[in-house]
Amino acid sequence: MGVQKNIGLLKSKNEQVTENLKLLILEEKKTRELVIGCLEILKLMPDYEEALKQLEANNLKQFNEDGHKGN
Repeated sequence: MGVQKNIGLLKSKNEQVTENLKLLILEEKKTRELVIGCLEILKLMPDYEEALKQLEANNLKQFNEDGHKGN
C-alpha cells in the first residue's frame, strides 16, 4: 500500500510541475509579445536611428574599456 501511495504522490507532483511549466511558457510568450511591441513603438519615435547608433558606440566603447570581462 505504501508504494501505491508514493506513486500517487509522485504522479500528483508531476502534474503540478507540468501545470507550472505551462504557465511559465504562457508568461514567457506574453512577455516576448510585450517586448516586441515596445521595440516597435520605440522604432517609430523621432531620432531612433541616432539613439541606436549612440547606444552601439557606447557599448563598443564599454566593451573595449572592460576588455570583455563578462559584465
